[in-house]
Amino acid sequence: MKKGTDKRRTPLTAGVIAGSIKPQDVKKAIASGADILEIRVDTYRRRNPDDIARAMRGAGRPTILTIRSKKEGGRFHIPDDKRLELFNALAPFAKYVDIELSSSAILKNVVDLSRRLGKKLIISYHNFKKTPGGKELTGIVKKGISLRADIVKIACAAKDAGDFRRLASLLIAYDCLSVIGMGRGGKASRVLFPALGSKIAYGSITTAAAPGQMSVREIKKEFKRFYITG
Repeated sequence: MKKGTDKRRTPLTAGVIAGSIKPQDVKKAIASGADILEIRVDTYRRRNPDDIARAMRGAGRPTILTIRSKKEGGRFHIPDDKRLELFNALAPFAKYVDIELSSSAILKNVVDLSRRLGKKLIISYHNFKKTPGGKELTGIVKKGISLRADIVKIACAAKDAGDFRRLASLLIAYDCLSVIGMGRGGKASRVLFPALGSKIAYGSITTAAAPGQMSVREIKKEFKRFYITG
């Protein structure tokens, strides 16, 4: 029996709003079929909380608040104290809050904030160099679950069939994951892993925010081909 906390079967398709949060990008994401919008605050040069909050309120879709750390793929370095300020200012307007497991200096604060506000919590792990061994991956998942994550997100560079199998095996064992193989070798995972139970498929709107990322429109098209609907 799978272990986890989030029982949703049909995967969400998240449109990643990167670079800036322009109304035309939000409209394009919705027109492409995005169920939810990931607000990648770390990719914005201008990070005025009032402006971002206004855009989130008027987005027309639920949002994932992500302020990615530089070491796990954030575009700009934002000191942890500033990240925490942004989380406090913007979390009230999000449905999901994403925080990296490695952000130990602010992890507890963001977890507590999410719970206090009644937000869904995504605990994430990104490795752009490799896919760790099965034991290490399982340890990461268990740590996320211990922090009461609604979803544990695992995104790793997938270079061969062994990497692909290790990532897929997590979805066989746990029911609370979003798993992504990054890079050319993992591109198929963005379509196939949702069939195994991966909760959120992330797609670009203008430019890819991660290696191998497909557009929302491409993901939706492939879902229809491979029978995944909803």
